[in-house]
Amino acid sequence: MSRFTFQFFSPILLFLLLILDGQITHVLTSLSGGTWTPVSHLFLIFLVYSVTQHRSSYIIILAALLGAVYDSYYLGVYGIATLLFPLIALFVYNIESVIFTNRWTRLFTIIIIVTAFEVFSAVITAAFGLSQLNFLNFVVYQLAPTLLLNIILAAMLQAPLELFYRLRKSHFRYTGK
Repeated sequence: MSRFTFQFFSPILLFLLLILDGQITHVLTSLSGGTWTPVSHLFLIFLVYSVTQHRSSYIIILAALLGAVYDSYYLGVYGIATLLFPLIALFVYNIESVIFTNRWTRLFTIIIIVTAFEVFSAVITAAFGLSQLNFLNFVVYQLAPTLLLNIILAAMLQAPLELFYRLRKSHFRYTGK
């Protein structure tokens, strides 16, 4: 696909992934009887790879707009994902040459990003009195299952995403050219 095609389809794909994340999260939470809350973050996994196809300004604006959609659809409070998604995109864009050196760095980057998003979201909602935060319960019942789910998803999707985003060892992102 050309860069133009990626710019046209990226917002649609990322939006659909936001919706799919909610459905996956709902199904898995229901299967656990509401005890565990594994939150799917396919959106964040694809956002990491989308950085390779877009200018920083485009991906940051797209992340902010989709963050507003995420806030309105899932949180009901504007500002949390609207702030965190562009910061994550900027972070990934700035360390892109490190992230795309091998599969392990991409996997660890996904772990860091998912952890940061979940922790910062929980802390922000607690700081503004929107929720009560028992950090131990949060780690055991939400963060750990979320990380497990997203590590599995990221590992399973690495090869297909490398093909889709045309990443390979000769890719200029790997060689630093």
